[in-house]
This record gives sequence, C-alpha cells and structure tokens, in this order.
Amino acid sequence: MDVVLAVLRPKQSQATQSQSYRPQLYEILLLDSKTPQGEKVKPAKYLPMLPMKTVEEEPRELVLTQVYRLTGIKGERALQVQWNQDVPGSLRESLSQFCLFFVPVSLNDKVNKKFVEQAQNTPGFYPLEYVNEALANGSVHFPSPTRTFLSHLESWLRDKHQRSTAIECMFRPRAEFRIHLTVHNPAFIPSRITPEGEGASSSKVAQLPPKIQLTANEALAKMLAIEKCDTVVMNPLFGSGLPYKTKVNSFEVNDHWLRMPNYRNISIPSPPPNNPSASRWREKFPLHAFAAAGDKEEVGILLKKGYSPSETDSNSLAPIHYAAWYGCISVVEQLISAGCSPNTVDGENSTPLHMAAKKGNVQLAQCLLRRIDIDLNIRDKDGKRAIDVCSTVHNRTSRHEQVEQLIKDAAQRPNLSIEVFLMDNSSKSLQLSSGYKTTVQQLNEQMMKEFNLPMKYSDIFTLWICSKSLELQLKLEHEVVKELQQWHTRSVNMLTEARNPSEEEPSLKWRRNVKVSVDKEKQVQHPKALDLLFHEAYYNYINGLYPCKDRDIVTFASIIFAIQHHGTGSVKSVLSTLNMGQLKEMIPAASLRNNQLSHWIKQISKEYNNVKDIPQQQLKSHFLSICQRLMVYGSAFFTGNITSHQRKSSIPSAPCFVGVNDLGIHIINIQTKQMVESLEYGEIVWKHIFERSLLEVTLIKPESRDGRSPRGLASRGVYEIRTRQAGLIDHLMQQLKRMHGDNVVR
Repeated sequence: MDVVLAVLRPKQSQATQSQSYRPQLYEILLLDSKTPQGEKVKPAKYLPMLPMKTVEEEPRELVLTQVYRLTGIKGERALQVQWNQDVPGSLRESLSQFCLFFVPVSLNDKVNKKFVEQAQNTPGFYPLEYVNEALANGSVHFPSPTRTFLSHLESWLRDKHQRSTAIECMFRPRAEFRIHLTVHNPAFIPSRITPEGEGASSSKVAQLPPKIQLTANEALAKMLAIEKCDTVVMNPLFGSGLPYKTKVNSFEVNDHWLRMPNYRNISIPSPPPNNPSASRWREKFPLHAFAAAGDKEEVGILLKKGYSPSETDSNSLAPIHYAAWYGCISVVEQLISAGCSPNTVDGENSTPLHMAAKKGNVQLAQCLLRRIDIDLNIRDKDGKRAIDVCSTVHNRTSRHEQVEQLIKDAAQRPNLSIEVFLMDNSSKSLQLSSGYKTTVQQLNEQMMKEFNLPMKYSDIFTLWICSKSLELQLKLEHEVVKELQQWHTRSVNMLTEARNPSEEEPSLKWRRNVKVSVDKEKQVQHPKALDLLFHEAYYNYINGLYPCKDRDIVTFASIIFAIQHHGTGSVKSVLSTLNMGQLKEMIPAASLRNNQLSHWIKQISKEYNNVKDIPQQQLKSHFLSICQRLMVYGSAFFTGNITSHQRKSSIPSAPCFVGVNDLGIHIINIQTKQMVESLEYGEIVWKHIFERSLLEVTLIKPESRDGRSPRGLASRGVYEIRTRQAGLIDHLMQQLKRMHGDNVVR
C-alpha cells in the first residue's frame, strides 16, 4: 500500500479560525519532477508518497518521518482522510491501494534548504489557489492519482471548516510542544516565556500566540497553589480539544485528596446517547456501535456491504472488542466467521480473551477457546496473559476461577487438526504440530508421509488456498492458520473484485507446485503421485482450462469413460444410453454446446475400442501424457479482463483466465473457454503498471532468423490484462522465466 501525503500550511494565523473554506487560506507541499533541459515538456508536480510494507504498520510515525526527510519540518500530526460518499464506488475501489494522510504544519514552518538540496525531486509549498488554477487550465502536469487526491482533499477541508473548531484543533501546536511550555517544575521562572525576555529561547517564545503565554503563566500560578506535591501527573492532551481515551497508563495516588477516583474500575468508554461526539462516533463507526449493542442482524448487513470486521476506531478498538466487553457472544462468533482474528489486540494489547478474563465471562471464554488459532500467550501492556488476569483481577469471583480453568484445559489439550483437500474432493485431517504457527512446510511433510511418497517428490506438490474467486499457492514459510484468517480481510479484498468477501470461503488444497517444470513431472513414477496429478489435470480439463482440439477431447472422454466403467460388463449398452448429464463429466461444457449429443457418443464409442483393454493406472498416465503436451498444462490460473491492441485495430475488453506456467502466459476467454493467445517467454516482453492494476504484454518477433539474438524488436501486438492480480502474475512470470523459460521445450 502507498501512503499519499497532503502537507498543508496556513497563509495567515486567522486561516484556521475561518468557518468557510477558501483555497486562498492554504499552501500545499508538492514535489517538482525535474524536466530535462531542452525538452518541451510541461512541468510535472505531484503529492509526496511513501510505501507501507504491511497493513499492520503504524503510519503516523512513518508519515511524519517522511515529511521531515523531505522538508526538515516536524509536522503537527498525521490524520487519515477517509473516502466519503461523494467519491464513486468504482473509484474508491481503484484507489484502495492508496491511503491519504493530511499533515498540518505551522505558519512559521519553512522548508529547510539543506533538505531541499538533498532531495531528488524538489519539494516546495505552493498556494492552493494556484494549484487549482493549474489543474483547470492544464499548464502543469499532475498525475491522475494526484488530481484525484487534490480534489478529494478540498471536499474534506470544506467539510472540516463547517465543523466548529475542527480546523483549529488540527493545526494546534504539537502535544510535545505544548508540554514544553507547560509549567511542570516549581523552579520554573515565569519571565522566561514573556516577550520581554532576552536570549534565543525568549525570542523563540516571543513569536508564540499570547494565549499560549498566558496559559503557561496561569499553569504556574496553579502549580504554586498546590502544597507540597512530590509528583504531578500531567495529561498533554488536557484542554487541547483533541479526543483522548479515558484511560491512564500510570498514576500517582494522593491519599489526602478527597473524592479520589478508583482507577481500577475505569473501563472502555461508552459515550452517552445525548453526547454529540457519541453521535459522530456512531456515524463514523456503525459496525462498532452495532457490535456493542449486540445487534447481530445489523452487523450482518454491514459486513455484507464490505465493512471490515477488523477495523479499529479512534479508541484503537475493533468491533470484536466491544462485542466481547458487553458480552455479545453471537456477534463475537459472527465477526470471527467474517475474518476477524480472535487474537485482535486493542491499544493496550488486550485481546477478547483478556476481556473475558477481566469480566469472568465463562460463555465468552468458551466461544473463543474453541478456535484453533487462539493464542493463549499474548501479553497486554502490563505483561499479563489472559490466565494471569484471571488470577490477579480485582474482586475475583468463582466465574474468574472457571475462566482460568478453561484456559488451563485449553493449554493442555492435544494438538489441533486442520482439513486439507485433494483434487478428487477427498481430504486428510492433519495435526497442527506447532499450533496456529504451523507452516506450509510442516503440513507438506505430513502429506508426504500420509501417501508414503519418496522425498524426491517433496517439491512436486504443495499447499494452496482456494475460494470461489481466488487461488493462491502458499510459500513454505507461510503460517497456514494466519493465511486462512486473513483471507477475507486482506487477500480477497486486495486481489479480487468480489462484492462480498465473506462469501469467499477458503479451503486448503494439496496440488501440483506451479514452479515445477513438466520435464521434471514426467519423471514421476509413484502410483499415488500419478493419481494426484491425474485428478488435478482432469479438474482443469473438465472446467475448460485446457482448451484443446476435438480429437483430443474424444480421447480424453473415452479414457474417462473407461476409468469410470472399469470392470463393467455391459459397456456398449451404457454407451448407447449416455445422457447430457453423464457427458458433462467427460466433456467440457463449452464443447458440448458446439456439437450434438449423438455426435459425441458416436466418436467416444469408436475411440473407446482403442483404450478399453488398458489397465486403469496406465489410462491415467496416458491421460496425463496428452495433457502434458498442451501449452497451458501446469499453469496457475488468475482472472482479469483483456484488451488486445493490434497494428490496425483493437479488440474490446473481455473477461479471461490467465494461465502462467514454465512455458509462458496463456489467455483463455472465460465465456467461450477458447484460447485467446498462448505466448512463450521468448516471444514477449511485459511490464506491470501498478497504478492501473495492469499487466501489459507485448508480442515481439526477431528481425532475423539466423539463430542469434536480434538487435531490434518489431511490435506485432499488445495485450493489456487489467486485474488486481497483475502484481502476482508479473512476479510468477519473472520467477518461472528465470527458472525454466530458456530451457523448456515440449
């Protein structure tokens, strides 16, 4: 994911107090793409960006660090700008790989020349009205994403200006800056912050607004009024107008202070119903609100609309934390089924199991401990596991003892198991030898032992995760339970256009390793290994992923018929009574549409005489050997839309399967199951265009045929494959070309 930065600086101090938005109030940071001298090219400017490796990273520190690297300015804070309802759904989806962060900086913050000189693309602040004018008249080139983000930023700022004090709070000086000016030492001398003071520190403070100076002096007066305080705990956000949680990280108790609050009873805040901030919270986080209320029906509706079951709110709490705290067990189960991990932590690193321990909620603990991926060893901010919370909780009851015993029993139970499917729809139940940390390699080793396969075949098969719209081969080091857990929330959301990710139920399958060449596969002799390969080849053939000629289809169908009716006496009578339903198990549906039922029965009957006496295992080997001659055999398949651009014409976009194997790339029309193009690595070049989720494949031909590498290449056609899986396809093609591309011949 890429983080886009919108760094804004007010032109005047009154800008942040305006109730109406005007571009003239602000300047925005843009990077200047340097244009080579002598070229008549429009200057290009764009918003700064930085990559974020994983969705779990905390972006605030990354964002502010990047702003400092570019400008030498320490930003006030980083606020994520959410997409609102005015942005079309399709555009939001196309920009889902970006997140926009608003970084307000002070009126007095200037770009440091030293940082500018070191930058590859010169950063600078530009009046926002100039930027809008350049966008309108085209005098400056702005990349498409930057144009979109600038437009959305204006809409967001306009909305914030209409909310009382919202802009003023966002541009308020940094918390650490306010702390620096807060009186927290009795020896502090008031004259140090007055405009009349002398020295570097006083000149710096003299530039501060009078309100801040007055606040500091008032704080000193209050400080002096406190008699004999050894320790004073200060909250840097107090009085700032910024939201903060009603929780404390540490506290000092003054036994002489009357009406002392009981900090141990402070719990997750539940905003009062008449509180305006509570209404805004419910509007912004409806899934959290309904989860807290235990409204299973509304939670289900929001999940179907695409709300993430793992999103955290402004209190760093996910919906499952609210459901767990308020004992809404059916909602907890619903959120976990939608892809939320039972190990999700809040801002204090507490899991739902910690909450069950604090509350002594036996039913909640039972619900969570039934999960195979539950982690009993996660420690909260105080270093306590859930079982530790049970034994140290204030006002411990018998219910806490029951939860403690449930956790102890869960820790001692035998290894849990997971189901792995084969391509013939049978399955094996495997032990999770390392619990939820069990890797693909560990399960692969178990599968090898299950079928008594020799170790030389250890790289022929591996684990895949498959659902309706996506099939991914896992790496050996992947933790299987974690990948299953993140399937809905990460894999399906990032790599497909599925409207309802919760319907993409994942399953583990043990299948052919796409990185294995057909030449190596041909060396397999073990009967069970051949049987596994046969069932996968049959699955791909019958589902139209192996487009082939009619004569091959007749051979395949006769082999399948002979296998299905092996040992049957009256085969001729069975042939004569074949119906469409039976033929669908032997012939791909797309081919059945093209010819009459009688035609296929007649052709299969003739060919059957050639294979009827061959033993079953040899029939499967024969089926495989024919498949292995197909260019597309052994491919990993992806989905997308293809557009073909030839020299004089373009073919409209059409949905397609994209097969990638040791030979090259193979494009199949999803509707007709016809091969659009089958291209070897030696006759194509390709590139992945990340911003457009596009794989561009260019067909080439040598200028000479003398066997030597040509100096020039002439384009014959370009194929554009638009898919969220373009990055996966590109990566796999590069790997396979490097491993096999120059050596494989079938």
